[in-house]
Amino acid sequence: MRNKAEALKMIRKAFGRGFSNYDKWGSIKERYRKWRLGKTTAFDLLKGLVRLAVPPPFTKVLGREVGYIYFQDFIPDNDHDIRVVVIGGKAFAIKRMVRKNDFRASGGGNILYEKSLFNENDIRLAFEIHNKLKSQCTAMDFVYDNGEPKIVEISYGFSPEGYDPCPGYWDNELNWHEGEFDPYGWMVDLMLK
Repeated sequence: MRNKAEALKMIRKAFGRGFSNYDKWGSIKERYRKWRLGKTTAFDLLKGLVRLAVPPPFTKVLGREVGYIYFQDFIPDNDHDIRVVVIGGKAFAIKRMVRKNDFRASGGGNILYEKSLFNENDIRLAFEIHNKLKSQCTAMDFVYDNGEPKIVEISYGFSPEGYDPCPGYWDNELNWHEGEFDPYGWMVDLMLK
């Protein structure tokens, strides 16, 4: 929000009609952006056009987001975020670059994987937060404010295709394990313990 009036308008909407779970215009813009970059097909773009008139079925199931709102400080000058996923005593990470003319990194599809891109202090911090939350799976998004890591989102899930190319993972003593791994199997193992 740029000012108090915009914030109040959003608050009235949140506690009135609420927000749709599906942004049809945002979806078509993102599909078009990915199509221009060669990251999706013309068929996918066409599906997005159809979604302008016929929303996906999940929108009816989920309903509208109503009765709450939260605001978050905008931290400028970040060209990426770092997503660290911790499952039990293991962690893996990706670096997501922001979209052109945007501030968002999530969902953009421009992902870097090399181990050298990640600061072990961020990985250590991710383990600490995961352990305090006593969570099975914790995905954390870090951005930097004057060199200091800030968490802008915590989630319990992640999209598999974005993480399969990870070259390895850290254990909770920050030892690096090179090679393919199965984080979904880690979750099953945790459930069986």
